[in-house]
This record gives sequence, structure tokens and C-alpha cells, in this order.
Amino acid sequence: MPTSESAAESAPESVPEPTAGPVADGRSAPAISRRNAGRLLGGAAAASLFVGARPAFAAASGKADLVFRNGDVITMDPRRPRASAVAVRAGRIAYVGDDAGARAFTGPGTEVVDLRGGSLLPGINDTHLHAAVYRLNLPPYVVDLGPTAVRSVADIVAAVAAEAGRLPAGQWVRGAGWNPSRLAEQRGPNRDDLDRVSPDHPVFLQDSGYHVSAVNSRALALAGITDVGPGDPRQPGVEYDANGRPTGVLRYGAQALVQLLLPARSRDERKEAVRDAVARLHAQGITSFTDPGLGPGGDGLGGGTQGMETLHAYADLARSGELHARVSTLFLPCSQSGGSAAAVDAALRGFTPPTGVDPRRLAVRGVKLFSDSGGDLLVEGDTNEERAAELTEMIRIAHAAGYQLGVHCYRWVPTVVEAFVAALRGHPRPDARHVVMHGPFVPTSLLPTMAEHRIGLGPQAQSWANVVHGAAQGPEGDAFLPWRSVVDAGVPFVGSSDAPVNEPDWRAGVRALVTRVGACGEVHGPDQRLTLDQALAAYTTAGAWQDFAQGWKGSVSVGKVADLCALGANLRTTPPEDITSVPVSMTVFDGRVVYEGAAG
Repeated sequence: MPTSESAAESAPESVPEPTAGPVADGRSAPAISRRNAGRLLGGAAAASLFVGARPAFAAASGKADLVFRNGDVITMDPRRPRASAVAVRAGRIAYVGDDAGARAFTGPGTEVVDLRGGSLLPGINDTHLHAAVYRLNLPPYVVDLGPTAVRSVADIVAAVAAEAGRLPAGQWVRGAGWNPSRLAEQRGPNRDDLDRVSPDHPVFLQDSGYHVSAVNSRALALAGITDVGPGDPRQPGVEYDANGRPTGVLRYGAQALVQLLLPARSRDERKEAVRDAVARLHAQGITSFTDPGLGPGGDGLGGGTQGMETLHAYADLARSGELHARVSTLFLPCSQSGGSAAAVDAALRGFTPPTGVDPRRLAVRGVKLFSDSGGDLLVEGDTNEERAAELTEMIRIAHAAGYQLGVHCYRWVPTVVEAFVAALRGHPRPDARHVVMHGPFVPTSLLPTMAEHRIGLGPQAQSWANVVHGAAQGPEGDAFLPWRSVVDAGVPFVGSSDAPVNEPDWRAGVRALVTRVGACGEVHGPDQRLTLDQALAAYTTAGAWQDFAQGWKGSVSVGKVADLCALGANLRTTPPEDITSVPVSMTVFDGRVVYEGAAG
């Protein structure tokens, strides 16, 4: 566990002050020390107290505000891959080297952190994380139905009954987090389960993967979802029993039929959710993330939390200096299914990105589209051939408008990559940095094309660590999670959690990338394991690449922003299977300590 102290040494300055950087917030540091605030207020409250204060104790004298020493600095910079000390001044990294050299940056006002041999990394960059969805689908906003709260459908029913008993009749009961594979019955809840305890309250329960929701009869009636006869058309995504009666299970885009009826979260609620989510991310060492999908297509997703109002909440926080993370967002023109080229074109024509914000705090960098979630293509069209043509046109329109593309894709990776290439050839643009999101099934024959056009792959290793051994082949023998082949081919490989689908714990992702051990205990494709450095790159330098920001973040390098993650142990000497047990001891954002773990 690192310790910090006020240093008294002084020595000649040797590195010039960087001139470029994020906009300063102009606030002065509070008089109370961070350590005393932590004792008085607790870690989260202390972090919120100090997060807005630019350190100014030492910078005026030319010394560092903060110095780390006696550590294993994993810089992710090939020019200097290892170091033991780092100096931070005015929000920038001023020195990277050995302990002796760091003394020149240490003065009376410098806080010195002894890493005690622990690792220091660049701030973690989660490239696919729905922050507002993550927080707004936890208590007190919804009933917790995650694996630690419920273990059966009966438990879910009991939780719904308790919530219905607390609320006035007619109000919505909301819950989130259930996973059928972790429930005793090996199924999710349905309308009959929920009707028994909540006949007078509409019920909406989101699953852990955010592709399925369960509702009761009251909610179905409000949404106009009724029984169908033998010859009647059935609504896509609505599950029916053999008699044509809706079961209360809604999949993919059909979830919007109910989610659009949910009372909207206020902007203040969304802002508070983002603030709290960022504080939780700081405790994981995360300083940058991409929120992949906010826009008109998001009002019916994530419990109604992915619409434009959430993007406005981010912008408000950025303008007021309260957004203490580097956030990239993707504009979401269409919902999870039924997207069309016409809808993409109309949405982009009507969209104005937020103004008056520091682009190193908040930027709309791209457009998110959905291709599939493991089955047929989800866009407009009667056949997959028609849908593939529609998706290609959707991608062309967004690319031609100048946006980076992130496409949610499972089994249709070749179609998405072909559409990317067609768009690049039809509308040449250097370095577009389009990304295939998720993409578990990737033909290795496709990798040279992806590398040539710098098309990234963005899987969530935590998700794929839970697969069973029998899922290791695609429908045509495509490679399953060919992570090492992707990296070796030179394809940009970006790491993420997809929170709230998974906890935003990059260490779990790194462990999965390095070990390839699934939940069943078996190793899936040992030849596709990554080295530790390759896995860490997915959460640092590759994230900076996706954000077009590799020149100013993503590595511990002189002149880059001082976003850092300190660990309470040495990551290089930790057995791979124990990586998740390594604690985050300190997080620095823009040169300020925003999280400090308990002393141990």
C-alpha cells in the first residue's frame, strides 16, 4: 500500500513546463488536507471534496505537486517501458525515471507517494461503458436483482412483492440484474410470476445483459401487447406461448415497447448518477471511458436511460467543471432493432453536438449502430440480404458525415467489416478508426483487411470468460475470441467492461485475456492468450487510440496528462489468476488525487 508524505528536499528544475493541456477550472485547493478529509468524511466524500481542486502547492515554485517513487512504473511507452518514479506538475507528467532523478522535482509543497514496490499505470480507459445506465440500474433507483441479491425466480417475486407493497398503486416497479443461468429455475421471470404479487403495479425487470426484459400483465396492457390468433402477425421480439399469449418476456428492440412508457429520469437524477458512477470508476483506477450510445435511439434502452437527456446531463457536468473523467460518447440514432438508413440520415441531420465543453473532458466522437446480437441482422429488411444492404448504407451515411463508427456485432463481423471498407473506399478519409464492438466470432482470414484499414475490435473479456466450452466455434468454424491472432495481425484491440453488463473491473478483463480461463474452470484456446503487456495495452494505449488521443494520454510519458492508477501490489509479479485481488490504492485524474484506498 503506498504511503504519502510532504517532502522537504529541493533541487534544480530540469524539465520545462508543458504548455498545452486541458482547460483549467480556476479553483484553488481547499485548506483541509485530503488525508484529514478522508478521516472526517470517508473516502467517497473526500474524493468529491477534492476532485475539483487543481493542485497549486508546488507548481508556482517550479517543483512537482505530486511525486511517486519506489515503484514499478508500467509506462506503456516503448521509449521508456519501465521506471520507478514519476513527477506530476500542474496536471501534467513532468518526469519519468528513477528515484534519484525525481528528487529534482521535490520541494516543500510536494506530496510524495511511496509505492512500496507496487505498480503505477496510466489511468485506465474503459472503451465501452454505459455510466448512466450502470448507476441508474442500481438501488435506490431500481430493485437489485443481481446474483448477490437473488438466487431464484422466487427471490425475484419476493423482491417485487416487497417493492409493490411500498409503492402507491399504479406506480412502476423497476428492477435490474437478473440472469437466468444464475437462477435456480434456470429461467427468467414471466408475467404469471409477477402478476401474483403485483396486479396493480406495472412491472419492468431488466436482465443483466440488457437484451431481455420481463414485465407483468399490467405493463403489457399499457404497451398494447395483446394475444394473437393463429393467423395474426406477431410482434418481433415479443415472446408468445403456444396459444399466442404474450409471456411477458421482451427481447432486443421490443423492450422499447415498455421502456418508452417508464417515467423519465430527470436531468438532475442523470447528473447525480453520472457523478456517482465516476466516483465508483475512480475506485477502479478508471479515468477515461466511452459511453457507447446516447441519442434518440436510446430512450427505449437501459431502462430508458440512453436518450439525449443523458448526453445533455454529461454536457451540463462538463460545462460546470463537475465531470471528472475523460468521456467519449457515441451518438445513437436508432434503437436496438429496426434501424434504417433513413433514420440514421434524419437523426444526424437533426443532431448538434454539445458546445462549450472541453473536448478532453467530453466529446461525441462517433455513431453507434446495431447489426446483430447473435442471430439475424436487426436492421430494416425482410431478408438478411436486404438487411445487409441496409446496414451497409447506414454505415456509409455515418462515415460520410465524418463520424467514427462503433457497430454492435456478434456473428456478422464480415458484413460489418465489408461495409466499413466500402465506406472508406467510397468516401476516403484517413484514420477513421471504426470499431467492431463485441465481435466474438472473427474469421482469422479477415484480420489482414481489418489491420490494413485500421478497423478495431472491442470485445469484453469478462463476458467471454463466462462461456461454456461447447461455444468455442462459430457457425462456420470461425475462430472464437481470436485475441492473440488479432493483436499479432496488427488489428487495434480495445478493452472494456460493457458495464453494467459486467462490473467495471479492468483487472477481471486482464485476467481473462491473459489466462483464457472460463467460469467452468477450463482454458479456452490457450494459443490465444495475451501477454500482460498486450492485455494492459487494451485498457490504456488502445483506448487512447480509439479516442484519437494517443498524443496526450494513454501512457506514462512526459508531457501527457497526469491520469494515473496506482496499485497496492506489483502486477508483474502477481500470478495471473490472482490479478483481480490486486487493490487499486490511488487514482490521479488531471494531476489530482481523486481516490485513495484504505491504508493496509
